[in-house]
Amino acid sequence: MKDFFNKRALVLAPLFLRLGLGLVFILFGYHKLSVPGQATAEVQLLLNIGIGSASAINYYLGLVEFIIAFGLFLGVYSKALSFAAAFLTIGIFTSLVFKYGINQDPTLNRDAGLIGAALALWLIGPGDWSLDTWLEKRKKAKEQERIGIS
Repeated sequence: MKDFFNKRALVLAPLFLRLGLGLVFILFGYHKLSVPGQATAEVQLLLNIGIGSASAINYYLGLVEFIIAFGLFLGVYSKALSFAAAFLTIGIFTSLVFKYGINQDPTLNRDAGLIGAALALWLIGPGDWSLDTWLEKRKKAKEQERIGIS
């Protein structure tokens, strides 16, 4: 019974990774787009750039985070989006470390966990509960049907 449960639960792991990362990236994007002044100031402080450039970077980062979140929720382009999430988070993590050094900042701890989750999802794939898998199965079925008819 234990093995049966473990195998059944293992199928859900990518789903939980996708939903968890998606929720975090929705919150990140929402924060950047709903409170642009604070997020713009953070970008400006990290990169030492003007307010106009920081505002543009902040806006586009917010949009990218929304795109990543919705794609992960649906399970569409999951491997590419999880890699993009890891890349984006690594960039922010690196900027924080260069600016403030390694310390016990909860932001660094959070970002390290997000990097790990995003890379894990990139390696294991979207799982059975995703549009990626459903579309792949549908494509294979159509191909087998085409071959069977010929």
